[in-house]
Amino acid sequence: MEKNKILNFLDKFDFNYSNDNQKIVVNLDFAQKVIIELKDGDKIKISDKLTGWNFLTGLISMSLKNAMVYNFVGGIIIGFLFITLQLRNSEINMVPIYLVFILWVLMFSVYYLIKLESFKNQLMNFINKTE
Repeated sequence: MEKNKILNFLDKFDFNYSNDNQKIVVNLDFAQKVIIELKDGDKIKISDKLTGWNFLTGLISMSLKNAMVYNFVGGIIIGFLFITLQLRNSEINMVPIYLVFILWVLMFSVYYLIKLESFKNQLMNFINKTE
């Protein structure tokens, strides 16, 4: 019964999705996918994945949580690299480049996170409302 409610929600709001046996994959904007797995009974597992070309991981597919960790570690490595370059060559100021990188990561992390949580809340509200 839950699967019919989910499919009605997706059709009503015109989401692009694919439907397998116990899994529904919803395509959101900018290469973000939400995977809805229907477990035994009325349990629903919702996960996400950034695929293809996206603004946080490039061509590497991974979940949003892993992408945030990936970019945090990358930011630390790039920061140390820029500090080293700054100490060796004081003519080049790397701080603006680093700040643009950090702003880019923060902006798209927040965008993808808001998009995912908004979708989850809309779906859960629709399912609970139609009971």
